Amino acid sequence: MLASRLRLPTMKRKLTIFSDGNKQNITGLSNNFPQGTLHYAMRKKIKKGDKIVGIVNEIIFGNPPRELISIHNIDGFCSKLRERISCFTRKARSFAKRRLCIEQRLEIFSVQHNFMEVKRGKTPAMKEGLTDKKWNWESFFKIRLSALI
Repeated sequence: MLASRLRLPTMKRKLTIFSDGNKQNITGLSNNFPQGTLHYAMRKKIKKGDKIVGIVNEIIFGNPPRELISIHNIDGFCSKLRERISCFTRKARSFAKRRLCIEQRLEIFSVQHNFMEVKRGKTPAMKEGLTDKKWNWESFFKIRLSALI
């Protein structure tokens, strides 16, 4: 899905991605992006029982700067997601059973996070140049879809 939403990277304009130690990411990125167009590194937490005893940065593709390898933003986003939408918590009574419902809730949450929540004077969508103002739910529901295509 990520590859379909991005302009494909090239050898001159490489995409940089950092993630946790999930090995599925390596396969997914290898299968969906041209070889040699990615800088990809993983930040793994080393645990003994429930305790984190260390963190390791591992470069998988390309040559990203080691000092920039971080997953704080995505860890924060995932924590916020689990905190605000019960079906994204670890398996519990509220664990969603239908994938479509989970995907729809995530899309709604993403709109709120990216277009409506301001940090340091801008929303993430404003920082990326996707919009020039903070949205509210009224503006979201009234937007003409042709303007987004």
